[in-house]
Amino acid sequence: MAAERLKVEFYCQECKKYFDFKLNMLLNGNIRIHCPNCDHVHFRQIKDGLITETRFDRNDQSPIIEDLRPMKASCRDIQIQTVVTAGKERRPLHELWHELFSANV
Repeated sequence: MAAERLKVEFYCQECKKYFDFKLNMLLNGNIRIHCPNCDHVHFRQIKDGLITETRFDRNDQSPIIEDLRPMKASCRDIQIQTVVTAGKERRPLHELWHELFSANV
């Protein structure tokens, strides 16, 4: 059975760019995401194919199950995806991400 992949939009804090990649929906564990613009490495944990707020570092002994290197052509300055919050306000995903997880960073 071929793994189903979901298109994910990601934001790099280092260079302030957005980029897309396809994430395997069947994965669970640690992944590395390399920014295609500045090559900053984002260490993330995924569960059931979704990126969680849990991060890991270079010293973590758990295996890296996928090393993602998106194409440079996927970089852009503006966000494509937005979400509607409970108050029906449209906000960029990275703003909500920072609001929810800034205490964990």
